[in-house]
Amino acid sequence: IFASDFGGNPPYEKMYAISRIVFKHWLAQAGVLLIIGGKANNTDIYVTFKGIFDALRDHIAVFGNTPIYTVVGRGGPQLINGMFYGKDILDTCKLPYKMFGYDTSMIQVLEYAKAIDRWWREQGRRDYENKRFDA
Repeated sequence: IFASDFGGNPPYEKMYAISRIVFKHWLAQAGVLLIIGGKANNTDIYVTFKGIFDALRDHIAVFGNTPIYTVVGRGGPQLINGMFYGKDILDTCKLPYKMFGYDTSMIQVLEYAKAIDRWWREQGRRDYENKRFDA
């Protein structure tokens, strides 16, 4: 949906505000929400993910659920806590996802996201909307 570099340990408020804007203008036409970054050493991944996933949850509360597949590829401090936070929100919203951590290269994550995007547009979204698979 959106490409940017939020290096330098962005605060929750910044991640939340930017994510709300992105979801408002782009979520309805997106097939995959890709959250990817390098293996951070100074960015609190939990704070970053909390901002993004809180914004997604709040967007869905206002505008309704938009079928989207989320792919995450990150590494860094508080990664596991951030992933569990995101997992809880995605599970609650009944949205499908796949998360990759330290042991997966960005290239592999991008290849996976590309394949999921193709599948999602050809069949996955329709199957999801017809409840043919669980998120």
